[in-house]
Amino acid sequence: MDAQGYANLQLPDFLWGSATAAYQCEGAWDEDGKGLGEWDYFNHTSAKNINNVDGDVSCDFYHRYEEDIRLLADGGQNTYRFSIAWSRILPNGVGEVNEEGVAFYNRVIDCCVEHGVVPNVTLFHYDLPYALACKGGWLNADVAKWFCDYAKICFERFGDRVKVWATINEPHFYSYCVNMLGNYPPNRSLDMQSFMQYQYHLMLASSLAVRAYREMGGDGIIGVVHDGGVVEVDPTAEHPEEVFRGADFMANRMILVPCLQGRLPEEMDEMLQKLDVLLYRVPGDEEIFAQGVGDYIGLNVYCREYATDWRGGETQVSANNKGGSSKKLEGKVIAPLYQTTCDPDVPRNKWGREILPRVMYSTIMDIVDRYDNPLIFITENGHGAYEDPDAEGVVHDEERIEVLGQFVEHMMRARAEGANVHGYYVWSTMDLYSWINGYQKRYGLVRIDFDNNLARVPKKSWYWYRDLINGYLNQSE
Repeated sequence: MDAQGYANLQLPDFLWGSATAAYQCEGAWDEDGKGLGEWDYFNHTSAKNINNVDGDVSCDFYHRYEEDIRLLADGGQNTYRFSIAWSRILPNGVGEVNEEGVAFYNRVIDCCVEHGVVPNVTLFHYDLPYALACKGGWLNADVAKWFCDYAKICFERFGDRVKVWATINEPHFYSYCVNMLGNYPPNRSLDMQSFMQYQYHLMLASSLAVRAYREMGGDGIIGVVHDGGVVEVDPTAEHPEEVFRGADFMANRMILVPCLQGRLPEEMDEMLQKLDVLLYRVPGDEEIFAQGVGDYIGLNVYCREYATDWRGGETQVSANNKGGSSKKLEGKVIAPLYQTTCDPDVPRNKWGREILPRVMYSTIMDIVDRYDNPLIFITENGHGAYEDPDAEGVVHDEERIEVLGQFVEHMMRARAEGANVHGYYVWSTMDLYSWINGYQKRYGLVRIDFDNNLARVPKKSWYWYRDLINGYLNQSE
């Protein structure tokens, strides 16, 4: 979709907002007919819930959504990105619709509309219904149809007011955490076969839903949200082209090519052979992918994939879910393709992730140059930190302001150079459950006082973001 196509949607020229996900903020995990979700089961039963916290209550968005959306709108934001919990709509993943769940999301969407906030709705954000997980989840080829049937219910019930849809949030990173890192349920480690099969089924499901949306006459836009890890090769690498090709396939191509070009990557069979993986494909998938090209790509931009030559070790991956109590860094060895390396000149946060705002520009321009400059939204960009409020309960998150400010500058530089970027969402709207990291890792523009009736207190970054938005809006007038 080009700039004129976007203008015809009658949405704001630029969407300034923030984002959450259902399990991370809603709470009410077993209220009003909601079915059991995969994360409910994991957090209540598994020793691999290493920080011993769950999302049963979280920040209780389920009961306090009006307050949160009002705060968002008061902060100048004209859009809110949130996800629908599949198990709140279909408690068993398929079958009978839970009307109370539908009513809740209708209330949320109506509240957005009343406050002049564009709802940007993600259909799946890591939270598979437990009943479907028991049937093999995303390793079961039938899951694509299950997802499409669920998506059609959402299009039918909410599509009159929702004009921006995302099918799947981060199919690559979700697959990676589930099957390689093993820190998301069902916690498989270094399972390359399942990692690739997950991505294939997730993108098949996305393509089916995109096709269904158009067949149903949807008059908005629909796409995929990808963790935009642009590949940059260590200048000392001996085989930089090989390194880039392998790392880009692993980090990006299984998602970007189906979403933006309607097919699987041409190098897929070659790479799968090198990885010793047999991918089980559904007959007729070429047509499904061809008919499921997205209207846009959402990019969740945090860091890059900094890669060099594979040095002969076995495949291994690493992440830090313990924060400041651990010295682990993010990294991986993907035999025999490449491995990541550490740039000593780039700072890292307490969870071992690079802090390098300039990758916003390189991520966007990589998409522009190689995928014909599609419509782009920056659907997540944030900075996680430990935080303490002052005596009045206010968090002075100067580091977040500095880092996000630089990210935005690089985004606007890309836009000025012709990138078709029309939206930016801070992760996150408020402090929430940061998956396996728990609640100490905070991203929100609004502080949630988890020890004091979940009181909401805007951080200094909330005011900064309000002023930033107003500044850009004034420039465009």
